[in-house]
Amino acid sequence: MFRIKEFVKKYYCLSVSRVRKLEGGFRNQCFKVDSDNKSYVLIIYKAEKGIRKLIDNAHSVASLLHSKGFPVRTNLKTKNKKDYIYKKILGIYHFIALYNFLEGVTIPWEAYTRRHLKSIGKTLSDLHYTFKQSEVVKIKRLRIDLPEWDLITSKEISSMKKYFKKVEPWIIKKLKLKLNWLNIDKTFKNLIKDTNTYPRNIMHYDFVRGNILFSNKLNKNLDIYPITGILDFEKVCIGPEIADIARTLAFLLVDCKFKDVTTVRKRFLISGYIKRGKNKLNHYIFKTKEFNNLLIFFWLRDFWKFLVYNPYEYLYMNEHYKRTRQVLLDSKILLT
Repeated sequence: MFRIKEFVKKYYCLSVSRVRKLEGGFRNQCFKVDSDNKSYVLIIYKAEKGIRKLIDNAHSVASLLHSKGFPVRTNLKTKNKKDYIYKKILGIYHFIALYNFLEGVTIPWEAYTRRHLKSIGKTLSDLHYTFKQSEVVKIKRLRIDLPEWDLITSKEISSMKKYFKKVEPWIIKKLKLKLNWLNIDKTFKNLIKDTNTYPRNIMHYDFVRGNILFSNKLNKNLDIYPITGILDFEKVCIGPEIADIARTLAFLLVDCKFKDVTTVRKRFLISGYIKRGKNKLNHYIFKTKEFNNLLIFFWLRDFWKFLVYNPYEYLYMNEHYKRTRQVLLDSKILLT
């Protein structure tokens, strides 16, 4: 059994009064650790190939943003000045790290308001601006370590094609859906090449509801609910800014059940990213073929992951799967 109180006392010299399990990231285990009048978050990272590099990248980017005033988790150093501990738990080695605790709440998917959407757009814009304005030496150091979006996406497209070809009979039989390969191939063809004609930057690449904490106190001047916590930098990479924006919008268009498409796009892109954010872009960029293909790519990628990680028989019970399926039907990527 892994004893968190003893672990924190041994490696961080902190006395713990209470430990509470938190909802963590994908396969990570997170715990809120209370010590005196201060709280921390202990993360036991998933054991998988390459996880150390992901943690190092996340720490580097979070440290950079923290120095610029963004509300992010930064890791505490152990008493031996280490960033994390590598320890065996139930026969498996995991990286374990302790972070500052961020106040705020993750809103449920049915609770989005226009003020939340504007806040998400503004903060993502500010992130992109800050990365651009950071000292050249820091950007160069980060770029040595961060993976390239091009390579990540190329591998994902290849994996998706192979998977869909393999399970296509089951998609037809169990899900009553047909893959429109003509439109799928059009979406994938030149996606990376065409998208890379746009400015490149450091990307969070998972700036979605589960990784965002909000304040319940309205900022009347900006007419937004401020973001008090930005979590999970494990997917940071280098790539075109519009891919980062499209990733978030694609998620919002599925997640916002009680907001129409026009409202979500306007509040997030125009009122949030462009009007209130620091990274000024011409709004025409969001009307391009490249941007639309990115949205379809991300919906198709989510559809792929739904199929990989869930029994087909139970997908009809998943609200987000059903909404993802619908946007793909509307886009003529899927057919009935």
